Amino acid sequence: MKTLKLFSMFVFVLFLGTSITSCKKVSDADLQAEIQEVLATNPDAENVNVTVSDKVVTLTGTVNDDAAKAAIDSIVASIKHVKSVVNELEVVPPAPDYSELDQIIEASLPEILVEYPKLTASVKDGVVTLSGEAKQAEIDSVMKKIQDLNPVDIINETTVK
Repeated sequence: MKTLKLFSMFVFVLFLGTSITSCKKVSDADLQAEIQEVLATNPDAENVNVTVSDKVVTLTGTVNDDAAKAAIDSIVASIKHVKSVVNELEVVPPAPDYSELDQIIEASLPEILVEYPKLTASVKDGVVTLSGEAKQAEIDSVMKKIQDLNPVDIINETTVK
């Protein structure tokens, strides 16, 4: 009987030792690396930062919309060994593209400024910057013509003669 108990105890300890050593522990650093590798293939996650502490993943950074925020959260939550996800991602829509408007305005400026050789204008992101020297009436006339092009804004850096 004593031998049976001793043998049973030995088998139990052997089984317990085998099961404990066969469970591969994943470190936070390994988990973080795996998550970053998965997110690297997702263009929506370009500006996403990942930290892991006790298998709790914190996501910070920016995404373009709520759908991307939810998708990234779901992807990370589905990764093995992740206990939970703290999603601190900020939704920041992309800046508007004014390149087409800039081209339209840029093409029209020479015709507007042809009568005013001392005035120059430049365009960036839909904003026209007018500079140079002219009479107030001339500046007002040019400003009106530029305004008719519907820019985002006009910056008047002219000097009145």
